[in-house]
Amino acid sequence: MPLWRVSRSDFKDRGLLDTALVTIRFDNGALATAEANFQAVYGYDVRGEAFGSAGMLTMGELRRSHLTAYGPDGIAADCVGYDQDLFHDAYVAEPADFTDRVRTAGTPSVTGEDARAALSMALAAIRSITTGGPVRIDELQDR
Repeated sequence: MPLWRVSRSDFKDRGLLDTALVTIRFDNGALATAEANFQAVYGYDVRGEAFGSAGMLTMGELRRSHLTAYGPDGIAADCVGYDQDLFHDAYVAEPADFTDRVRTAGTPSVTGEDARAALSMALAAIRSITTGGPVRIDELQDR
């Protein structure tokens, strides 16, 4: 069985990619990567990594636990199947934080500017795929 899966045409026809890997170069020279896959047969697979001179951050552990089963049919591990499982803590914390900030008239931890920055990164990634080259986010914001 191959370790990859061919994109389903219905996703491609709607402009969605089965698998995506985005490389980000920050103005200070730092690099980051983000990976996503709609059709990972082993579970919901979204990972991110940022590596710099002061260390590294990773996100997206696919395994539910550290348990690995070794048997006559091979090696198996229980993986996360849905985004609600992988990001459960965030899905609970975000509305709780927002509600708390509304009650206290504070600024939410995640702001509209954060959402706009995430959208800008997504649009730059899409433009990069379309043009086949790197795209600066500030070029998109000027339009």
